[in-house]
Amino acid sequence: MKELYKICLLFVTLLPCLPSIAQPATRTLRLQEVIALAQEQSAAARQAETSRENSYWQWRSFKSDYKPQLSLTGTLPDFSRTIMPVTQPDGTTDFKPVSINNSELGLSLSQMLSPTGGRIFVTSLMQRFDDFDRQQTRYNGNPAIIGIEQPLFAYNQLSWAKKIEPLRYQESQKTYLEEREKIAVNATKLYFDLLLAQTNQRIASQNQSSNDTLYQIAQEKYKLGRFSKNDLLQLRLAVLNAELAMAQASLDQQTAALALKTYIGMKETDQLELVAPEGIPATTVLAEIAWQKPAKTAKRASTLAEGSWRPKH
Repeated sequence: MKELYKICLLFVTLLPCLPSIAQPATRTLRLQEVIALAQEQSAAARQAETSRENSYWQWRSFKSDYKPQLSLTGTLPDFSRTIMPVTQPDGTTDFKPVSINNSELGLSLSQMLSPTGGRIFVTSLMQRFDDFDRQQTRYNGNPAIIGIEQPLFAYNQLSWAKKIEPLRYQESQKTYLEEREKIAVNATKLYFDLLLAQTNQRIASQNQSSNDTLYQIAQEKYKLGRFSKNDLLQLRLAVLNAELAMAQASLDQQTAALALKTYIGMKETDQLELVAPEGIPATTVLAEIAWQKPAKTAKRASTLAEGSWRPKH
């Protein structure tokens, strides 16, 4: 009996805490915080960051093509066993097995020549030949082979890449900044959509409360004979319209909140309460700057278009 009493006492003690445990905490966000979250953890931000990293490593790969290349090549081993026909002194043919092995190891240092599209190299080779039937082993070595490879009347890819790839890398960096600004614009739009929906919901709630209060007062007056039934029905219709507006405002608020939380990468169970900006910063655009910006943008686009050109073969 005492244990049952303790269990009931514990349940009564924890009962007031259950609503606070079940309801998630409300998170208050300002405009700059929403933009920062969108630029940090949204799917669009991760995609832009991935594209930026890909462009960076492509740039690093391009630069490595113009650096000296040290390579090690080899064939270890190249074993062969065949049956070869051998003509005897008396004119007959005898078939004898031939078992050989060829091994080769080479170390090469090369440097690309971007002005001409050629390649200069220094190579050191070491070869070994094994004849297992005759128990013979031979070696051949070339300490240094110096040479140059130069294609004639061919497309010089290195020379063109040296002009194009820096422009592509600059374009990728500016594209990344542009994508971040687009993310900020989209996050701002979703922020104000939710802020407007929350404001409309509060207004609809106040209208519903006011219409309900007026309807209750009108009911009391109607019982006392001081209010007509037609006016009472008009107030009842106003209450129904207020409830409908409240339901629509709640739906709009939930839709806007889900859109914002999905975009900035928050959980759907998190509750949001937005704080309206205190002031709008004043922005002054000079006429000279407004005229110069389109000209610079057009010049940059023309430069990128020329840098991406490839001759036809």
